[in-house]
Amino acid sequence: MAISFSDYYNVSKKKFKSTLALDVILDVDTNYFIDPALLKDCTIEEFIGAEQIVCDYFNKIISLIKVSKSKYDMFWKKADSLLSFKEIQGTCLGYSNSGTSGNAIGSILRKQILVCISELLEAGSVDPVIFELLGVFQEKMGCDRISDLITYILKDVIISYNKRIQKELNIIDGDNGLAINPYNNKEILLLPQQILSPLPVAEEFGDIEFACSENKRVRDEINEILDLGNRSRLSKEEVYYLLKTKLEFRDEVIKKYKNMVLPKYDFETDPKGEYIWYIKSREQVNNYPLELSQPKNIKQVLGVVEKICEQFKILVEANGLWRLLYDDKYKPKHESAAQLLFFGIADSYCKANNIDISREPNNGHGPVDFKLSKGYKEKVVVEIKLTSNSQLLHGIQTQLPMYMEQENTNKAIYLIIDNGNRSRLDKFQDYYNTMRNNKIICYLIDGNIQESASKA
Repeated sequence: MAISFSDYYNVSKKKFKSTLALDVILDVDTNYFIDPALLKDCTIEEFIGAEQIVCDYFNKIISLIKVSKSKYDMFWKKADSLLSFKEIQGTCLGYSNSGTSGNAIGSILRKQILVCISELLEAGSVDPVIFELLGVFQEKMGCDRISDLITYILKDVIISYNKRIQKELNIIDGDNGLAINPYNNKEILLLPQQILSPLPVAEEFGDIEFACSENKRVRDEINEILDLGNRSRLSKEEVYYLLKTKLEFRDEVIKKYKNMVLPKYDFETDPKGEYIWYIKSREQVNNYPLELSQPKNIKQVLGVVEKICEQFKILVEANGLWRLLYDDKYKPKHESAAQLLFFGIADSYCKANNIDISREPNNGHGPVDFKLSKGYKEKVVVEIKLTSNSQLLHGIQTQLPMYMEQENTNKAIYLIIDNGNRSRLDKFQDYYNTMRNNKIICYLIDGNIQESASKA
């Protein structure tokens, strides 16, 4: 069942807020990441100097590669060992189900990163912040892996911070002075909001206008070399080529990155929808309780799920939850915002009625959004799609039947939230009306932006 750190340990919101930490959800990974670009402005005592710790660590790798004569000598192996580490799983952050007990950066990727650094060194000196920009030019290196690496480098700092704030909250239930997550038996490592972001700022540096906005000559030269045409976005391969061959471009990017004045993410309004679903779903369920009977067989489990879907439809269409499907500029959020919102609603109703619910973010060949079950055999899978998703039809033709087979169930619900693509929805409805499959039940929810009552 979804529950936040403060709710699990019964800490008042005001007291927890004083720690300046993110109130993580213990059994659902939240997609915020440590953004290395935010470290320099962190005012929390344990993190003052953290930026320098990271810089020194990366400098050590660069120095080793600089003196290395081959990819198998002692210096190269030492540099490789500095990129080899076990993923720290106590932060409750990152992409759901991505955590492993193995190396967060595999041997092949480590080799590719070190080769990149070696080639960049051949073209000139390398600033250690280049590691913070790896996600811009290195394939398979995204914000989650960079965050994992920073977490590993700053592990002692993070533990020190947690020992202090958890002591202040009177929560010490582990041998190491740290709280233990009841869902995975790992030590909980809270992180300051000040260093977290839904997506690190470095992600923006693939945009040529953004990266070189202050140097038109460099931008024009790049456009000439790569023949970008109307494109404004560079591929990772193109960014790496420019970093390696055009020192002026490299200097421009690093200068821009270092001098950026970064806006702080608003965790209260959470425009990306990574956390607010938890708060709002609990509020809605408290305000609009739903009585569910304990299911004993698959038919009754399906009845419970349908009742939750019907209530979810009411909450979205008539009680304003549609707003959580859009950011503050009324731009549709990622589909995961809708999935998390449904999960929060379903989870809270099931918890109130003592009904098992398990979320399956990754099962076999692809993501099953939810599996609601009573025991091992009586289960119903739920797949959620927005009409803005080009895979709307594919979901019911291929994905959902495959998930049903994997889960060994013949009952499923396809929950569609209309957020504006009418032609795609019409095509889906035409297909659905011809289906001779009573194993899949379709629910359509109007998630479009609603006018105010006065305008309507």
